[in-house]
Amino acid sequence: MPDKTLLLSTLVSSLLVLSPQLSLAKSKPVTPGTIRGLNPALVNKYAPNSAETFVCLDGTLTIPYSAINDDYCDCPDGSDEPGTSACPNGVFYCKNEGHIPGQVLSSRVNDGLCDPECCDGSDEWATGACTDSCAEIGKAYRETREAEQKTKKTGSKIRNSYIKWATGEKKRLEDDLEKKKSEVKAKEADVEKARASLEKIEARSKQELEKKKQSPLYTSLLSHRLALSRLRSKSTRLQSELDTLHSILSELAKGYNPNYQDMAVKAAVVGYEELTGVAAPTEGEEPSSTETPVKQEEEDKEEEITEQELDEMERKDLEGLLLSDIEESTDDDEEDESSLLWKLDEYIPDSLYDSWESVRDIAIEWMVRLGLAGKNKLASKTSSTDGPLVAAAREKHRNLSNELNKLNNDIRSTTETLERMTLGYGPQMEWKKLDGTCIDEVSGDYTYELCFFGKATQRSNKDGASNHLGTFSDWNTAAEEGSLPYYSQQLYKNGGKCWNGPMRSVTVDITCGTANALLSISEPEKCEYRYKVTSPSVCWPEDGSVGVSQEPAEPQEAVKAEL
Repeated sequence: MPDKTLLLSTLVSSLLVLSPQLSLAKSKPVTPGTIRGLNPALVNKYAPNSAETFVCLDGTLTIPYSAINDDYCDCPDGSDEPGTSACPNGVFYCKNEGHIPGQVLSSRVNDGLCDPECCDGSDEWATGACTDSCAEIGKAYRETREAEQKTKKTGSKIRNSYIKWATGEKKRLEDDLEKKKSEVKAKEADVEKARASLEKIEARSKQELEKKKQSPLYTSLLSHRLALSRLRSKSTRLQSELDTLHSILSELAKGYNPNYQDMAVKAAVVGYEELTGVAAPTEGEEPSSTETPVKQEEEDKEEEITEQELDEMERKDLEGLLLSDIEESTDDDEEDESSLLWKLDEYIPDSLYDSWESVRDIAIEWMVRLGLAGKNKLASKTSSTDGPLVAAAREKHRNLSNELNKLNNDIRSTTETLERMTLGYGPQMEWKKLDGTCIDEVSGDYTYELCFFGKATQRSNKDGASNHLGTFSDWNTAAEEGSLPYYSQQLYKNGGKCWNGPMRSVTVDITCGTANALLSISEPEKCEYRYKVTSPSVCWPEDGSVGVSQEPAEPQEAVKAEL
């Protein structure tokens, strides 16, 4: 009996729950506007026809108009049950008056749970489990949106100032690039002219050198140098033999005994004593000097040439002596008048340059010979194989070549910067202004710093020790290049290696703000950090004129993504 009572009670409860749906089945909507859960955008597709039939939205089936929302799924696409949970692939539309409309999956209709997408509780029309809270939610939402719009408006103005600065910087770089390209052509011509002049002067200098090498004086100097080298070799050998002889006689004198040695040994010892001035000691005595003060004085007066002096004599640059007869100037500040002649090269027309070159070289040579040019400056530039004319020409060629190299390096650097300013610094170059700008935030025992397009670091507040967390690598590679999500995240990689872990890295999430600021730091995985950053650079306009709008996704869009 109790089992029957329980069964009857369950049956009654089920009928009570289904009674609203059964009554709905008996009274069908007359117009599309009264169809529960129908998206207003689809009203025209639900207009009744003369045959009182409805064609499924996918066109696969025609059903009686009365079958709409009868809690039975007829259409494969679920379009006949927008207001019930009969079709698993259907969508229920919530009007949410006082707030923004929303949508939920049909499977969540009348499940007894309050879905945030339907703040008016209309998805629980059968259970009545949820009240209408759209007024309060809508008010809070509008206040939040108003604050966001205010922030975005201010941030957008700052972003525009970044864009204006970057536009001016790009124009400046482009003008500078064109100017440098023009300078390169002129500088290349100057370098080529200086190279040709250097080769001509070197050839003439070489001819003069070979001519001077045939002079008797130069031949005599070479002979003296050879004799000096041979004498040094012989002297070294004789000194070695003398040292050996001294050693033998010294040992003989130490062991000499006048009572037992023969006369030949005695004569050798006496001769050694006379040579060295040291008397042979008797047994148990120290050697004593017999050298007279006069002899010591004579030897003190004797001046010996040192090995260093001999080395300098042998290394003397004879060819350099031939190339230049310039004496050392005692005035280090003497003006080099000859340099003025070289400077005139820049103003001589090409048609007259060859004639001018000959006149210039002759003038400089005579100025040097007569002591009218700055001899100390030319001499300081003269190498072992260069005369003053060659040294001056080589110096000019080297200076012009260095200037040309610097120009080419500047052009290459400017070109690379202009290429990066297109997509590397945002669609309107707004990030260029922040290149190198650093922001920081204290978190716990550390100060975290981020330098845009540079490095991310972690510095201890206790001992100042620093860890390299990563260097700028790329924008958000998971998003479409050029879109707002793409520029809303930066990746910093290849930081210092963690102990028993990976290389440190930082993911920087950037949202619109009126200031460039580092708000928070987290470490979701070991040595993988997450920065939350605000910047005016991502305060894009609402119209999406530079890419993706910042409007938050509507609930129905989220539902479609889920479907």
